[in-house]
Amino acid sequence: MNATKIPIYVINLDRSPNRLSYISKQLSKLKMSFERMVAIDGHQIQPQTLQSYQQQSKRSWIHYATLSAGEVGCTLSWHNAWRAVSNHNSKACVVLEDDVKIHDNFKNVIEILFKHLDENIVIDLSGKKGMIEKQRKNINGVVLIRYQTPPLKNQGAIYGKLATQVFLNKIQNFKTPVDTLQQMLWLHNVQTWSLDKGCISHQDFEVGGSTISTKKKKLSTKIKNELSRPLWRMWIVIRNLLSN
Repeated sequence: MNATKIPIYVINLDRSPNRLSYISKQLSKLKMSFERMVAIDGHQIQPQTLQSYQQQSKRSWIHYATLSAGEVGCTLSWHNAWRAVSNHNSKACVVLEDDVKIHDNFKNVIEILFKHLDENIVIDLSGKKGMIEKQRKNINGVVLIRYQTPPLKNQGAIYGKLATQVFLNKIQNFKTPVDTLQQMLWLHNVQTWSLDKGCISHQDFEVGGSTISTKKKKLSTKIKNELSRPLWRMWIVIRNLLSN
């Protein structure tokens, strides 16, 4: 598929025009168009609704901490992106956050992968490593790796249409951030493949810092989260191993 016809969504908050400009300039330089996906600002969600989302995540026991307003908004924004992909006439779409730095190999990698689309999978574009390599394949010089447990953090990915439909069927109740859901293979069995050499990277420092973490947490909460996080991540790895 020609690069100009590859469907790309960029998730962007209304209050972050500088971030939109940042990624727009990068994609324009590559002559790649995109559609802006209006992000949901968690701090603008009605208090009662926000509390409901936070309670769902707290009671689910599949995340180590209650989500902040920013994390709730980010998660809901990705849910909307999945819906857009699932309804698109293309077999897959690229979805990017607005603070990613696009590498020199981005256009070439995307063009190659879109010639070999699989509607059932996700391809993480960051090059981050997961846990326990299971399989790798070479597609015209682009090396993809499948891990027992996919990497965390959603910077940008190619989402297969059928893969997003499976994810959407698993979020009737709001429980966890989307990168955590993607790791939980025992819930959905959607494969996430990772690039051996990433074509994007997270650069929120260049655009003014995070738009999610704007409120300082109590020291006791920070300590609790730091102690819980590694145990929670290991639990996910073990569950994936047992499911196989």
